Amino acid sequence: MTSDLNFENLDLPSISIVRTTPKVSEEELFSHQRCYMGISLDNPGFQGKSLQALLLWAVGNFERCLVVVGDHLCRFNEQIFNTLNYDEAIEAARRRGDSFMNRTREFFEQIPAKRLVVTRWQPCLMNNEYEEAKVVIDELFASDETFRASVERDAFSFVERQTRRNQKPIVTTEEAIELSCRYILEEITVFAALSEQGWEVELYPGPELGVLVDIAKGRYVRVPKGLTKRINVELAIHPGGAA
Repeated sequence: MTSDLNFENLDLPSISIVRTTPKVSEEELFSHQRCYMGISLDNPGFQGKSLQALLLWAVGNFERCLVVVGDHLCRFNEQIFNTLNYDEAIEAARRRGDSFMNRTREFFEQIPAKRLVVTRWQPCLMNNEYEEAKVVIDELFASDETFRASVERDAFSFVERQTRRNQKPIVTTEEAIELSCRYILEEITVFAALSEQGWEVELYPGPELGVLVDIAKGRYVRVPKGLTKRINVELAIHPGGAA
């Protein structure tokens, strides 16, 4: 499917599937015509040739790919690691999104618009599907101790992982985990909304969130319908070109 895109000579890394959550056959996976890729601006996999390889793999296996740039979502991380001021965090996140768009625009524009759609984070918060899913997710987090504990585990793991990388929070551990929980809740609410809009397959170069693995296993009854329909595809990037 990539033959009409003329990217044969880019010397890119190869991409392979590590696993899907829930587990599905490749036949079932590729029967979906659309996929989306949430861009984490802190993930080095979304830079340079790795990003190009991921995008070409996506449009090579699906008819259409939606790229969601998680810039506004980064405001939570900016509060954790860089500033205590909410408005400054929003502005810093916007600047990071602008920088990403400027670096990648030329490559994005080489892929036909009918195959690749690019959006930023804030528009994903402004639709009925998001509002409906948010009500359910917020209620579940407030009322279900098991769900809340799963989100908090993911949040703690993130803060701990960043600390090991010498990116220490400038807020207390409790505040860092609370902000990270808000990040996760907003992220999975957007995923639920995207699924309801027909974007059910997520591609990501890294493992699935633990709370989403739990949801895929059916551990929570009152979850947004979109989260029960989605498929996460964990991808591996092979710099040497051999999968």
